[in-house]
Amino acid sequence: MSTMSTDEKSYAPLRPTGYMEQFNIIRNHVKFYNNFQVSATYTIPRSALRTPDLASFKSLIYSTLRETLKNQPILNVLIEDEGTPKPKWKRAETIDLQEHVKIMEHNPASSPDAWLTEGHAERLDRVDEIPAWRVRVGVQELDLVATKSPTLSFLLAFYGHHAIVDGVSCGAFHMTFLEALNNLIENPSSITTSPLIRTPPNLQLILSLEEATPLPISIWFAIKQIIKAFIYNPTDPNNWSGPPIPSSLPTVTPNLRTFSLGPDTVSQLIQKCRENSTTITALISVLTARKIAEMHPSHTHLAGVIPFSFRKFSGHGPRAMGVFVSTVTPYFAFEANPPRGYISCASAPDDRPDGRDNEALWESARQTRQFIAAGSASSKDQMVGLLKFPNDLKSFFLGMWGKKRDHAFEVSNVGAVDGGIGAAAAEGGKAWFDRMVFSSGLCVYGDPFSVLVVSAKGGHLTVSVGWMSEVTEEREGVALCEYLNKWMSGLTEEDN
Repeated sequence: MSTMSTDEKSYAPLRPTGYMEQFNIIRNHVKFYNNFQVSATYTIPRSALRTPDLASFKSLIYSTLRETLKNQPILNVLIEDEGTPKPKWKRAETIDLQEHVKIMEHNPASSPDAWLTEGHAERLDRVDEIPAWRVRVGVQELDLVATKSPTLSFLLAFYGHHAIVDGVSCGAFHMTFLEALNNLIENPSSITTSPLIRTPPNLQLILSLEEATPLPISIWFAIKQIIKAFIYNPTDPNNWSGPPIPSSLPTVTPNLRTFSLGPDTVSQLIQKCRENSTTITALISVLTARKIAEMHPSHTHLAGVIPFSFRKFSGHGPRAMGVFVSTVTPYFAFEANPPRGYISCASAPDDRPDGRDNEALWESARQTRQFIAAGSASSKDQMVGLLKFPNDLKSFFLGMWGKKRDHAFEVSNVGAVDGGIGAAAAEGGKAWFDRMVFSSGLCVYGDPFSVLVVSAKGGHLTVSVGWMSEVTEEREGVALCEYLNKWMSGLTEEDN
């Protein structure tokens, strides 16, 4: 029998996993989900490199990650008893960054779609041996040795397990990484070549969502959900959500298409949304519903799911890394006069991206914003609050085989992440990023379309459209991406 070492006995115990964390741990264990990522295109002063070569660049990345991990405890843990009802956090004694980081040849100015998709296809496994996150860095070797250029650009993608991070947390990773990077630029003596990190014995995780805030469930809400789950949940024949979930574990092929809007266009679109009392998230949701309905005219109804941050209730700040989200589910109807409880996503005859009216679109976007605001106004009766009730999450997931998917699409918006553009412009000699991408990969029971949004404060806004080849045809994924690009760009030209 093995005995606990003196060092292990001195380790501070880690808090239990929360219900949301357990949900995501077990979902990955049964291979129903893999990872998601947020990437950023960084620009650094060339003086940050000791020598113009890959070895010096690698040392800078490793040293920055070392400092990042000091400030983000969740990146230092393993998952123990992953396949049990009560998985646990365990402190990783040592982290070898060579297990987590891949630095490869890639032009950061080129399309990131295929490069990011490769990362989604790599499983986050061995979670009991190494922490459940990975980093991919794309840089051109020619840029590393181009000493005449005063700056160097590279693309860094952070892939995380949904038990340790949500979308906003991935943005927090990049803000933490950027701060650490700038500190090292100012104090290069702290840069080290070692990829090994010894985690502190007094490691403490921040509170889980359930520890930080009550999630009250009313009896009527609970009864309604129990009836839907176990007794009676009628299927709407007019509702489209793609093909049913397969009856056994499939091969899943992730796909990704992105487009970006420049700072001026983003500012104009935000202003346009404000003038029409709505938000970019609500607008994208309606546009997505419209295009899907147009592509599937035999159905008139569809549901979307929109995650929203729970940090205003839990008290976690924008730099905290963890899982602090819930969702709302708006229902759309491709009808001018939708049934009660539905939002119209029908197009008016004179609607066009550069048109001066588009009132039907803006009215639907206003209703969607109001729906999101109402659903996210309280911590009471949230779907995340129901996660404490299932006794066997593994059976819950495996019970999905062959069933209808819940939604046609997801729209998730991380918001604007501060990439230090203002500080770099004001002070000079600093690192910064002005472009980001938010995307997700494998989800066996996932929605046919995933529309994820992130922007760098003062920089570009990027929309990614993701789908799985086994669920959605490529032409539809590409068509949706092109449609969103056309409308989001065109709406800023209405008054021109």
